[in-house]
Amino acid sequence: MNTTELTVAQTQHSSYLGGMNFTRRSFLAGGVAAAAATLAACASPLRSGSKSTTGSGKLTLTMFCFLGGDLAKMPKEFAQDYQQSHPNIEIKFYEESNTVGYGKMLAQRKVDPSKPLVNLGFFNTNTSIQGIGDKMWQKLDYSSMKNAADILPNFQRKDQIGIGIGSDQYGLITNTNNFHTAPDSWAVLWDPKFAGQVSFFGFPWYAVLVAAQASGGSLQNMEPGWKLWTENAKQIKLIVESNPQYLNVLSSGTAPLTSYFAGTGQQWINGGAPLQYTVPKEGAIPLPVYLQSVAGQSQNQLEACQEIIDAMLAPKWASRWAETSIEIPANVKATLPHNLASLPAFQKSTLDGLMDIDFDTVGKNTAAWSERWKSEIVSKI
Repeated sequence: MNTTELTVAQTQHSSYLGGMNFTRRSFLAGGVAAAAATLAACASPLRSGSKSTTGSGKLTLTMFCFLGGDLAKMPKEFAQDYQQSHPNIEIKFYEESNTVGYGKMLAQRKVDPSKPLVNLGFFNTNTSIQGIGDKMWQKLDYSSMKNAADILPNFQRKDQIGIGIGSDQYGLITNTNNFHTAPDSWAVLWDPKFAGQVSFFGFPWYAVLVAAQASGGSLQNMEPGWKLWTENAKQIKLIVESNPQYLNVLSSGTAPLTSYFAGTGQQWINGGAPLQYTVPKEGAIPLPVYLQSVAGQSQNQLEACQEIIDAMLAPKWASRWAETSIEIPANVKATLPHNLASLPAFQKSTLDGLMDIDFDTVGKNTAAWSERWKSEIVSKI
């Protein structure tokens, strides 16, 4: 694979990311403890099939990974590699969208909080923040993770609840057969010319936000956005519930206009779908992906989850995640595949223009906003 080395120096890498500050508060990390290198060097009780952690038989863990495209490719490649050097660990997979899967995680916790649906996994920013409020996650110990020190500060958390591996972004995705000229503004979503041509996945809080901003509002004042979408609900053809369904309605032209992940969109494009991703002139919205360990597990499971998360943050796997998910890697020592460098999502102008989103505010309001979306907008489609 031909790859171009990303700048290792922190300052240069931060420049590459431009204005990518995901929130002004909790997503800015404190420093990793000075003892990190010493602690990381200590032998893990999970190494090479140690029986002290597993007892008899294997310790089985279920990893949550995103459904669709190549999003499960890196986790499965990692698991195969990891299990070869850790024969006492078995990693299984639960593939689903965060929207659907997290709801099932909550349901399972009500049944038996000591037996979570999954043990660890990949979660988007919104789900990660929601999980903090729901006390779904187990705090990590960055000081005992040898790769945490190489993770950009914007991907770390002061509370150490989760850690980022990469970042996608929301922009516009359109069917090239329906849109010969790619739109360049968020306003296309509510342009009357395209009534009945819009599709969304679940609750698109970002669509309400950009509508609010276009009407003088903000993340702290979403009312203008709610008003705009209430008045223009007929723009929306349908709401999808999975990536395969999304791909079908977009590529078939059933609903050829949306806002969604650049990475997922590019995977669809690489697979031959007649789609295009464009960056709105108002700026794209950054979406970090976080690795989380789920609370309620045994100590052995928690210990294994932290070591696995740390291993996935290594340059090799952070680079592979960037390649397969088409995201900006969080590890400063990672490499960016050459074929990504020319994509709109990776241009310096795009990264410099990314919106600054306070995801704490998003996470705290998601449940209420979701209900409002269903009652005020979806009911009118």
